Amino acid sequence: MPFYKALDALQNGRATEPVTILQIGDSHTANDAFSDQMRTQLQNDFQNAGRGFLQPGVPFRYYHPAQVTVTSTGWTPVSAFSKTAAGPWGISLVRQHADRPASMTITADEAGGLGRGMVEFLSQPGGGQLVVQADDGGRTVVSTASTRNSDAMWLRMPTTPDTRSVTVSAMGDGPVDVLGWEVAKGGPGRPAPGILYSNLGITGSTIDILSRVDPEILSEEIRHLNPSLLIVAFGTNEGFNTSTAFDSYSARYEQIIQTLHGAAPMAGLVVVLPPDGVRQERLPPSIRSCEQLAPTGRGFATPAALDTVRQAQTDIARRNHWMQWDWRQAMADPARPDGRCAILAWGARNPPIAAKDHVHLLKPGYQQTALSLYNDLMHGYTIWSSLKHKK
Repeated sequence: MPFYKALDALQNGRATEPVTILQIGDSHTANDAFSDQMRTQLQNDFQNAGRGFLQPGVPFRYYHPAQVTVTSTGWTPVSAFSKTAAGPWGISLVRQHADRPASMTITADEAGGLGRGMVEFLSQPGGGQLVVQADDGGRTVVSTASTRNSDAMWLRMPTTPDTRSVTVSAMGDGPVDVLGWEVAKGGPGRPAPGILYSNLGITGSTIDILSRVDPEILSEEIRHLNPSLLIVAFGTNEGFNTSTAFDSYSARYEQIIQTLHGAAPMAGLVVVLPPDGVRQERLPPSIRSCEQLAPTGRGFATPAALDTVRQAQTDIARRNHWMQWDWRQAMADPARPDGRCAILAWGARNPPIAAKDHVHLLKPGYQQTALSLYNDLMHGYTIWSSLKHKK
């Protein structure tokens, strides 16, 4: 597995560049609790290379990325989740737009956290000036104007190993669109080895949102970010939406992930089956409820569509020889050996580790399940390492 080869290089001091992991998904990914636990574990064991690639500015309310603080004034976030918003879109699935003066600032929680960085923006006819200012004096100004329409461009931040914060500003002399920004340790031309773990999630989204990513932009982003591992985590919204077209879901899911993986053929890929989720409804006798599995389960059941989604993702992962990880199974206990209806028990704990909506986890629940994925990945790494040394 390419990811394990990259970890081995880090562990044995042969790595000259960071190892990048991209987690892409819905609200479970947008909430940085799960991904930050993964990030923390990996960076503790294989070095901390910095925060990595982020959605630009403040993409949605309650945005609290780990390791950095982000503020934004004057920018308008535009999401690929909006069916009325026109593209193009990059892998962040969000862009920040400004027609007037605007600024966004990213500040590292520790010194030296922004030693190197890049800003991804769109060039466009009539585009305005973009200014990137580091807190220790570096400043770069670039025009985003172009005769071509909506090409993605990358601008190096004027940082040093001592840079703590960077501000990206639109001057108000024309439209400016920012697709993302990347910050890491080290310095220009001197990347620090270690782990970069990026979570790119959109609340309410399904796998179909990835079909809106521009293929040319995606290709350039993957070339620049060079991920060693892709973690794809969709399915909750498909399983709870009554409008999901299941006659074509499997084909769409497989094609979209194949397109994503095709842009990064050297990266490992993990298909994450959605976590447990239930809803209260009138249940015919043929539907298995949660009543037998949880004290608070009366009238609650797993949506049948969620099981359909899980089975489709399982079949596709096996057919393509992609690693799969079952988020619901990570919630299992002796009373619920497959994790079904566990979210009710998790919500009934004191203190609770699942949200009252019976769909999302709270921070401790996300952290606990992230440790399960981390341990599964490391178990595979141990096996891979032992086989490697036997050759």
